[in-house]
Amino acid sequence: MPSARSRRPALLLVALLGAPLVLAGCRPEMVDGAIEPFTSTGGEVVAERPCAGGDFDCVTLTVPSDHFAAASREWEVTFAVRKADGESRGVLVTATGGPGSSGILLAEHYVAAMDPTITDSYDLVFFDQRGIGRSEPFGCDDILWSFDSTIDASADERERDRYARRAGDFAEDCFEEAGFSPAEAPLFATRQAAEDLEVFREWYGAERLTLYGESYGTQFQQAYAAAHPDRVQALVLDGVVDVQTPIRAFAAESATAYSDVLTGSLTACDADPVCADDAPGDSLPAYDELAEELADSPRPYKYPLPDGELDERELTLEELEAAAAGSMSVPDQRIRFARAVNAAVEGDEVPLARLAAATAGADPNTGEVLPDPSFSPALFLAVECQDYPFVPAGRTGRAELDAWLDGAAAAGIEDLRLDDPYYGDLPCLFWPHEEEPTPLPAPPADPPYPVLLLTADTDPNTPTANALRVHARDLGSALVTLPGGPHVLFGWGYPCVDRAVLRLLSDGRLPSRPETTCDDDPVRMPYVPLPPDSDVGYQDPYETVGLIVTEVLGASFESWPAIEPLELACRWGGSLEYSLDRRGTVEVALDGCEWTQDVSVHGTVEVTDAGSGDLTMDVTLPFAELQLEADGDVDGTFRGRPVD
Repeated sequence: MPSARSRRPALLLVALLGAPLVLAGCRPEMVDGAIEPFTSTGGEVVAERPCAGGDFDCVTLTVPSDHFAAASREWEVTFAVRKADGESRGVLVTATGGPGSSGILLAEHYVAAMDPTITDSYDLVFFDQRGIGRSEPFGCDDILWSFDSTIDASADERERDRYARRAGDFAEDCFEEAGFSPAEAPLFATRQAAEDLEVFREWYGAERLTLYGESYGTQFQQAYAAAHPDRVQALVLDGVVDVQTPIRAFAAESATAYSDVLTGSLTACDADPVCADDAPGDSLPAYDELAEELADSPRPYKYPLPDGELDERELTLEELEAAAAGSMSVPDQRIRFARAVNAAVEGDEVPLARLAAATAGADPNTGEVLPDPSFSPALFLAVECQDYPFVPAGRTGRAELDAWLDGAAAAGIEDLRLDDPYYGDLPCLFWPHEEEPTPLPAPPADPPYPVLLLTADTDPNTPTANALRVHARDLGSALVTLPGGPHVLFGWGYPCVDRAVLRLLSDGRLPSRPETTCDDDPVRMPYVPLPPDSDVGYQDPYETVGLIVTEVLGASFESWPAIEPLELACRWGGSLEYSLDRRGTVEVALDGCEWTQDVSVHGTVEVTDAGSGDLTMDVTLPFAELQLEADGDVDGTFRGRPVD
């Protein structure tokens, strides 16, 4: 079930810090090594109405703000429920990635990709975790996006002190903007949110829940399963987080994986004759030379604006690395990144700049960060910083900052092409926390329910070593690995993966072997050559259609929030504009768009039904009239002849 925000380290490239606020309070009793909630009160219905669009009903319930205190005020948390189309055999709860994503806003998209055997047989549940959307939203976008501070292992003592001093006001300002007290910071921990799900289960009257979690959602579902093992029917962890891995070790592992996948992606370009034909020499040295150039000095270039003007801009090393990191989680995007690097080396910096803007969630024309109602960067921090003991008892955030930065050399971070993931969680060293941080509970080693683990050996967000460690501790679990695959596997159409999940959901059986390595091909999008230098390079109607689709449905389209129309200029002139109608159809209007000089493209491209993603096209070029049907057929004329 792919999501634009399924990556666990969602703030990889945002360096934030908060004030070192330590909270003290009453701690609940420990029972068999786990923390027992004081009460399971709550569950009063505040509202029950259809969700906006689709087949889900949104149910808002009261929950204790602190499940582990003798008394606390009530909060409201919203769940989306879709009844099974046929006879229900149970309740399937999906926990989406992040942390910080709105499961409710993603629900319809996910269901559209589900096999009918799931929608026919299961009541489906998604939710807005406390802190996002309809559930006590925690957001501080103004202070978050205005805070600008970066640091790495090269920082000296003065720079580290300055970093900490500048960060001193951030947490306080963030909580003030969000409307919460810093003393409430522990209430956003995953172990609290997991108890909200238990309140829902009791209200719904389900004996057991079947749990699916992706990325951070695997962390959430493990927390629920550890607290309520007798309430779990089955557990599917997709893009596995090992909650028992120390957070600094996880950060080093992720940074290494990002760099390894980048290296593999560029090397793969050289092995692909089409990509290699675009690459000026070997791809990896070309990337390194570009990075070295940008490290010395940003590269000036002219960015085309929709009004026909050219804006003087600079391509920076930060943009290159942001585009790289934002492209490594999905095979198709790795190919697109290699294509953008080839373009930049050939003198066209715009594709890389737009990839970097997409990673930041920014308007590619203005640089303004676009609102994304499905994700809260502030909640990412609010959850992440509570779930792990970033600052051990007796230590300070400033001392731990030294440990992280000085540990970079020992972990080999300084030699990596992409080192930002290692530093992504540094804000948590200064975020409000309890005097004795409470770690996530460890799931049982021999759980009373089947556990299916899904991983890819090229997953940089939750590296496959996480799944291997979880599998080694639970000998009854089953591990499915997809070589070369994306971060989060289910729902992308990989038969080996989908069969394992559907088998578990249909009859409760795990794969017959403890470990399965799939032979599905994870690469679905071929490398499409860069636009030809002249119209002579357009020799095939299908290749021409493929080029138009690739240019239109790029990073800017994928990151576009579809709230307002988005207009982009084409390299040599003309423009294209994205808009969304009430039926959910995206229309892209091409007005003299020139990716090749003097080859203007007019017409429309439509993506009908965001769920199915059917694509149609009706365009004219100086030498062609082409129509792309939803089934992939191309009709029309090309250079005076009917398309065969």
